Amino acid sequence: MTGAWVVQADEAETVARPALQLLADASHTGGLLGANRLHLEPGEPGTKPHYHARSAEAFYVLAGTLRMLIGAEVITVRQGGYAVVPAGVRHAFAAPPDSPADVLITLVPGVERFGYFRRLPEILRGDLAEEEVTRIHEQYDVHFVDGPDWDAAGAGQARD
Repeated sequence: MTGAWVVQADEAETVARPALQLLADASHTGGLLGANRLHLEPGEPGTKPHYHARSAEAFYVLAGTLRMLIGAEVITVRQGGYAVVPAGVRHAFAAPPDSPADVLITLVPGVERFGYFRRLPEILRGDLAEEEVTRIHEQYDVHFVDGPDWDAAGAGQARD
């Protein structure tokens, strides 16, 4: 399988919080895509409003329900639903209070992002200086923006 990337579930690297399984980074796919699987417990935040300048992001809900902000609209994506967010479009996501969310997330074209997810626990704990967090966000094409509409929808407690 020249050029192919295969990772089995028990071989994939995981990040404990949020429960994230790292499946493919840009370096694994020749820059074609990146992919991970995210599991959120009921009511667990996913991320604050942000955008990616260099990639589109697609969300396939494997099980449960995912609340999303896409642009200015807050929507619910149920099991089997699929949402594609173009590059530059503000988005956020979280599990609603009454349902977990198990989601396959694909980034196209791929941007090296595993390093970001590995640093995420430190960022969430507040262990890094603000300048370092800003540098990390810029390096990994994660650009946070205001989200009063997301906050008003009751999802404003979402994490970075």
